[in-house]
Amino acid sequence: MFIMPPLDSRLSKAQVMALAGNLRHDECGIEEMFTQMKQTNNVQVANNAAWVLSHLSKEDKEIYLLPHYGELVDMAISTKLCIHRRLVLSILADLPINGLNGKLLDYCLMHLADYKESNSSRSMMIKLAARMCKPYPELCQELMWCLDMIPQDISPSIAAAKRNALKMIQA
Repeated sequence: MFIMPPLDSRLSKAQVMALAGNLRHDECGIEEMFTQMKQTNNVQVANNAAWVLSHLSKEDKEIYLLPHYGELVDMAISTKLCIHRRLVLSILADLPINGLNGKLLDYCLMHLADYKESNSSRSMMIKLAARMCKPYPELCQELMWCLDMIPQDISPSIAAAKRNALKMIQA
């Protein structure tokens, strides 16, 4: 039985990893953690819950979080907090792309070159956009135009995401 940890205080990475490990194959615990991330007004609780969920195994994410794909997309595109957006985008990046999600793709294409977004969020947006565009040549072309708008003097994480995205869509 999963006992909800105190998510309202600062957690270390070791604590997050331990919590994620304790949630392995725990549908009720994962659902409770998702509810904490989604419904709390406490920013610390929401971010800690998202951090724990982002460290679940890929298998657990696919089994227990895939049914919440639409809600995760809405959270990613509506949150005002960059750290929360990055965590939700990293959860989405581990989920299979089942068809094209127009809201998420539009958001990623519009904001992947936005310097007001954090580098980690922009990197995740590039990765997600490439995965969504890959089956559609016309969208690959649009993504290439968006990637061309990113300046040359960028962080290593964005440069790597851009390079990987171009490899993926040109393969």
